Amino acid sequence: MTLLTCNDAVEPFPGAEASTEELVRYYFNMSFNYHDICGFLLFVHHIVVSRTTVKRILRRLKARRYGIESPLEEIVLKIIEQHAMGHIDLGYKSMWKHLITQCGIKVRQETVRIALKAIDPRGVELRSRNLLRRRRYISQGPSFIFHVDGYDKLKPFGIAIHGAIDGFSRKILWLKAGPSNNNPRIIARYFIDCLKEMNAIPRMVRSDAGSENVIIRDIQVALRSFHHDNMSGENSFTVGRSTANQRIEMVWSFLKRSFTQFWRNIFKDMIDLNLFNNADNLHIQCIRFCFLPVIQMHLDRFRQTWNVHRIRSEPNREVPTGIPNVMFYQPLRYGARDCSCHLACNIAVLDDIADSYTEANPQYGCSREFRDLLELVNGQNLHESDLPASPNDAKVLFIEMVSLLDSM
Repeated sequence: MTLLTCNDAVEPFPGAEASTEELVRYYFNMSFNYHDICGFLLFVHHIVVSRTTVKRILRRLKARRYGIESPLEEIVLKIIEQHAMGHIDLGYKSMWKHLITQCGIKVRQETVRIALKAIDPRGVELRSRNLLRRRRYISQGPSFIFHVDGYDKLKPFGIAIHGAIDGFSRKILWLKAGPSNNNPRIIARYFIDCLKEMNAIPRMVRSDAGSENVIIRDIQVALRSFHHDNMSGENSFTVGRSTANQRIEMVWSFLKRSFTQFWRNIFKDMIDLNLFNNADNLHIQCIRFCFLPVIQMHLDRFRQTWNVHRIRSEPNREVPTGIPNVMFYQPLRYGARDCSCHLACNIAVLDDIADSYTEANPQYGCSREFRDLLELVNGQNLHESDLPASPNDAKVLFIEMVSLLDSM
C-alpha cells in the first residue's frame, strides 16, 4: 500500500521503517486526531494500537496541540508571506491547516481568523459571499490599450464582424460587418481609419494570435517605434487568447443579447423554409448584398447607444465606471489621463500606408464578379439601386434576387 506522506511538510515523513512513536508524532504534527492516527497506523502501516495507547505515546513525547501558540508577530508575518507566495484565497481554516502542516507554526484557528480579517479584509468579504477574487484590470486612462477581436457568430451565414474597444473607457472604437474578419488588410484599414479620426495612436494594442492581426501589429509597432517609453516598439502590441480578452468579450456578451440572436433566428428560419442555402456561394453573395447594409446600420446603432450609456459599477471590481464617451474624452474627471501617443507622421502618410498595406471591404460585401452579374441582370448601375432599410426589406429583396438568379 502507498504510504500517505507529505514530503514538503515541515514535519518530514519518518520513513517506512519508522517506529510507532515516530509515526504517531508525524501524524499528530500533521494535525490528525486520535481516531485518524489509529486508522493510519492500522490501514497504512498495519500497526494495531488503541486511542489510549496513542494518548500515552503523545504524553510521553510531551506533544501538545492546545495551550501553546507561536508569537503573534510570527503568525502575522507568516500569513503575509504565504499571501505573497500565492495562497491569498485560503480561508481561515485552510490557512490554519497550511500554517501548521507546511510552516511549522503553532496557532489556533480563531487566531488565524482574526489575523486574516485584519490583514486581508477584502478577501474575507469575498470568501464570505462565495465570490472569486478577480484579477484587477490595469489601464491608466483612455488609449492606454485597445482591444481588438473578431466575432464569428454570424459567419455560418456569410457575415463576419470585427470590433475594437478602449480598455479604460469601454468605448467601442469600431464595429464593422463584412464578408471576412480574417483578411489582415481589411482589419488594418479599420485601424488606420481609427488613427486618422483620433490623430493619435494608442499606447498598446491587444489581440489574439490570429494571422488577421499581423498588419495591425506591424503598423502599431512601426508607428510606436518613434517613441521612447517602456511600451514603445515591440512592447506596444500584446497577444493572448481570444477568450481572455476580457474587455471586448464583455461587448460580445451584450451584442449576443441585443443583436446576434435576432439575426441568427432570421437566417435559421430562412434555412428551415428552404429560402436560403448557406452552402451555396451564390446565396451567400445575395445575403451579403441584401443584409449587410441593414446589419451595419444595426451595429452602428448598437455602438452609438453603447458609447453614451452609463456602465454600472460592479461589486468587487476596482475599475472606474461611467459613460464611455465621457470617460474617453474627459479622463481627468476619473483621476486618469489621456495615454495616447502623438503620431510621428501626418494624415497623408497614413493614407499612403492605407493604400499600400490595407484595403476596404468590397462594395456591398460582394465579389466583383457578383456585382457585375447583378448589373447585367438589372440592366442598371448598382449605385442607382435602393438598398434595404429594414430586415424585412432585405428578406424580400433576397427572395426576389435568388428567384431571379436561379431562373437564369
